[in-house]
Amino acid sequence: MRVKKYIVDSMSDALQQIRTDLGKDAIILNTKPIKTGGFLGMFCKKKIEVIAAIDPNESKEKETVKNIPQSPASFVAPSTQPAPTFSNVLQTVALQTGSAQREEKVESGSVSKELEEMRGMLWKLMMADDKNTSLPEAFIPLRKRLQSQGIEEDVLASLFERMLKELSPEEMQDDEKVRQKAKEIIVTMLREASGKHGPLQPDMSLVTFIGPTGVGKTTTLAKLAAESTLARQKKVGMITSDTYRIAAVEQLKTYANILNVPLKIVYSAEELVPTLERLTGCDMIFMDTAGRNYRNKEYVEEINRLLRSPLPNETFLVLSLTAKQEDLEAIIESFKGVRIDKVIFTKMDETSTYGSIFNLVIKYKLALSYITTGQNVPDDIEPANPETVAELILGEIHE
Repeated sequence: MRVKKYIVDSMSDALQQIRTDLGKDAIILNTKPIKTGGFLGMFCKKKIEVIAAIDPNESKEKETVKNIPQSPASFVAPSTQPAPTFSNVLQTVALQTGSAQREEKVESGSVSKELEEMRGMLWKLMMADDKNTSLPEAFIPLRKRLQSQGIEEDVLASLFERMLKELSPEEMQDDEKVRQKAKEIIVTMLREASGKHGPLQPDMSLVTFIGPTGVGKTTTLAKLAAESTLARQKKVGMITSDTYRIAAVEQLKTYANILNVPLKIVYSAEELVPTLERLTGCDMIFMDTAGRNYRNKEYVEEINRLLRSPLPNETFLVLSLTAKQEDLEAIIESFKGVRIDKVIFTKMDETSTYGSIFNLVIKYKLALSYITTGQNVPDDIEPANPETVAELILGEIHE
């Protein structure tokens, strides 16, 4: 094997020299930042030491393989190279992108096209590595935890890529720093997905709950209505359009009697405005809707008609954390034509897996509002915010 060492100003310089000297099949064995020159430790210049190698015999064998990428990403052989090489290159990219950005020495467009190609290939390799042999050691327990929480691979890859950009090579070897950075970026990603996270706005006149059957819409409505009545001293009214299930109407009647608030029933969207007029003395009106088959287009269209109110209003989509990821996505897709302001996740007490919250907020730009933790009214409901979700996913909140 032929090995060469390079002292360069940037990884772009190293990649060009390696390609010229050793060819496209070279691999990077190690990289580290060094200081050169100076006097008595002062005025030193920051450089990068890169050690690369090429196996002449292996290179000849590869010449027979067609369609080998010609970009510098080719310096990393996808499946045949040992794990240390991969980790070293991860650190190389982190050094070039992360610390270079922190030192503000990179012009607009910061990372070169070559390094972008390299990083793209690295991520494909990393996410395909089921045995975790290619990851820095501190990332392995984190990846296992996130996978056990049901975080989808594309979301996980985005998270790890951002961590790579922001962690130094030394920090990537520190378990606590890796975990803290993961929490920080999860919170950031959730905030970026939607800037409207938050509980029920107190100045809303009409609050509507939509979602499939069995997710706990009626109980959740009662919790927020009770909180508005007891804690905020609001004069509350209730409406239900769920006339398909007698039990649902009776359940809401029970809550209305306990809270001593009026309850009205509407049988069609056309009855909504007259019903609202009958409740003009109320500060806030909570409306329950039928939880029929969300795949039924007529049902979704009826929900849309119910939401056409002249009053200041918010619409909450209620989803159960016990549902499968694909079912949750199917529900959201079915309600795409409906205005959804915020989302409430129910039945947190019935599961220990919370990754679907992260997946759905990122993919569909949903605004977090509440998480319910049981059946007790008015208790067992709490605000959902990015920090809480990150702590649940990382296991920092225990039931």
